[in-house]
Amino acid sequence: MPNTTKSTGRTDAVTWAQQLLDKNIVILDFETTGFKNSEIVQIGAINRDGDVLLETLVKPTKSIPSAATNVHGITNDDVKDAPGFREVYVQLSSLLAGSPVVAYNVSFEKMIIGGECDRYKLPQIRPSQWECAMIAYAGYYGQRNPSKGGFKWQKLGNACAQQNIPVVDAHTAVGDCIMTLELMKIMARG
Repeated sequence: MPNTTKSTGRTDAVTWAQQLLDKNIVILDFETTGFKNSEIVQIGAINRDGDVLLETLVKPTKSIPSAATNVHGITNDDVKDAPGFREVYVQLSSLLAGSPVVAYNVSFEKMIIGGECDRYKLPQIRPSQWECAMIAYAGYYGQRNPSKGGFKWQKLGNACAQQNIPVVDAHTAVGDCIMTLELMKIMARG
């Protein structure tokens, strides 16, 4: 299934998950200071076997707003001694370069990492492809979205609950990666 903004259904989602789980994918998630113009405060990346490839806090250039801390639980004290994005860039760039990268809501993750690269005047990170598990799952689950057409996107926690996947360590970068992987495995089984 191509990485589009609309899923085309369950069969395509199954094929999508099967094909990606046969590759050396990286599942990626960020926790951030918010939404637009936000900074990364935690990076998580795992492979298709669930092995942690990268897990680190990241010190942003400005304070973490309390609204963001209320979601992910990461405080300014937690990141005060963490490396900044510039310090983790080479490791992250090397990890993702040439690999298929899967994220739940990939457009958000791409926006965040692109903003960080722009902020520090670093080259954009270039995986071989970006893939969205949220869009694939929307087609797999099949709930229609009458106002926008296509299928309704589901929050990661809701998607996991719908598939009886334990919601563990939600809103931690690695925890969200693991839940995304478990959703992909269920989709691959059809």
